[in-house]
Amino acid sequence: MAAAPIPGSGQPGGEQPPLPADPARDGTAPGAGPGDDWDADADLARFLDEVNAGRIPVPDEDGPAPAVMVTLGEAADVDPAALAAMAGADGLGGQGFAQDKVADALRPGPLLAALAENAAAGLPGLSDDELLGLVSASRRLQNRAEYLELAGIAEFTARRAAQFEASKARRDPRGCRAGEFADAELASELLTTAHEASGRMDLATSLATRLPHTFAGLADGTIDGGRASAFWYYTRFLSDADAACADAVLAGAAPGLRYDQLARRAAGLEMRLDPEAVRQRREHARAEDQRVQARREASGNMSYGGRELAAADVLAAKAGIDADAAALRGAGIEGSLGQLQAMAFLDRLHGRDPLDRTRTPAPDTATPDTDTPATPAGSDSPGTGNDPAVSDNPAGSDSTATPATPDGDAAPDGAADAAAPAGQHGG
Repeated sequence: MAAAPIPGSGQPGGEQPPLPADPARDGTAPGAGPGDDWDADADLARFLDEVNAGRIPVPDEDGPAPAVMVTLGEAADVDPAALAAMAGADGLGGQGFAQDKVADALRPGPLLAALAENAAAGLPGLSDDELLGLVSASRRLQNRAEYLELAGIAEFTARRAAQFEASKARRDPRGCRAGEFADAELASELLTTAHEASGRMDLATSLATRLPHTFAGLADGTIDGGRASAFWYYTRFLSDADAACADAVLAGAAPGLRYDQLARRAAGLEMRLDPEAVRQRREHARAEDQRVQARREASGNMSYGGRELAAADVLAAKAGIDADAAALRGAGIEGSLGQLQAMAFLDRLHGRDPLDRTRTPAPDTATPDTDTPATPAGSDSPGTGNDPAVSDNPAGSDSTATPATPDGDAAPDGAADAAAPAGQHGG
C-alpha cells in the first residue's frame, strides 16, 4: 500500500520524502510488503547505520536541553527552511517576532505558543519591534483559543438540541426532557449566568453554520471574539443568503479595521441588504430586553438608566436634560457639564425642577413672634423698647407677613410663593 501524502509538507503533490528507517513510510512496516516479512532487527540495524553515518544527529547528553522542542506534526504546515532557521542557533528566541520575521506572521498553534512562551521568558532582552511582535502573536493565540471554545460550544449545542428533539418526540414531560436545560449546564461549566450562556450558544451555532468566513478568521487568529460577535449580532435576522454575503465582506475587512469601524460597517451592510431585518432586530430587543436597570459601579457608586428604549424617546429626554444642565451652568451653579447633567437627571426623576436651584429665596424680614411678657415702662428688663431684638410693631408677630425683595421693597402678591422652594407652596 502506498503511503498517503502528507499535507503541507511543501513538496510537489503534498508528499514528503521518506525519512531514513521510517517503517511507516518506506513500505517495510507490518502489512506493507508481501508476506508481512518486516524484520525488526534488520530495521534497527539500518537505523544504527544511519546514526553512525551522521545522517541522523544524536543530541549531546551533556549539553543543555533545547528551550523548545518541535515535532513534525506541530510544524507540518511550516516552510522547512523557516523551521530550520528557527531550530538553528539563536533561532527560538524573541528574534523571530521582529517585523517580517517568521514568528511575526506564524499561524496560531502549538509551535507559535511554544515560541511565545520562550520569548516571554526573556522580555527585557527583546527590542521594541520584537516585543510588539510578541504582543501581536499573543493576540493571535487568544483568538485561536476563542475559536476552540466556540467550536466546542457549537458541538455541545448541536448535541443537546438533537437530544431535546428526540425527547420531545418521545413525549417526555416538560422539565424532564433531555437537553432541555443546556444553557444552565453550560453556565455551570463557565461560571456565568444562563442568559449569557444562551447567548454564547447562539453565537457559536451561528458562526459554525452561517458565518464560515468569520469562523475561519477566528481560527486563523485574524479576527477576534469581539468582531465575530458584532458580525453575528448584525446578521441574526438576515436570510442565509444575505448573511453569507455579509460574512464574506466583513471577514475580508476585519483584519484592517478597529472594532467600532467594523460594527458601523456591519450595521450599514445590514441596512442595505434588508431594512426589514433591522426593524425585526430592534423590535426583538425591545420585547426581550427592555427594562430600567440600576447597577453598582466598581467604585461603589450606582448607575441607573433604561435599556432598549425607542431612539426618539431617548433623544428627546437627553435634549431636555442637556437644556437643564446648560441653564444651571448659565446661572452659575458649580460643577462640570457631566455633573450638571446628572444633577438635572436626578431632579427630574424625583419630580423636582432643576431650575429651582437657580432661584435664591427672598430674605425673611418678618420679626419673630415672641411670648415675652410686657414690663413696666422704663424698666431695664428684656422685652422693653430698649431691646433691639424686640419690635413694638404689632404686625411683627404676624407670621404670614409678605417677605421683602432683595431691594427692600415689599414683594407683590404671589411673589412669595414663586420664591419658595418647590414643594413648600401654600404652607
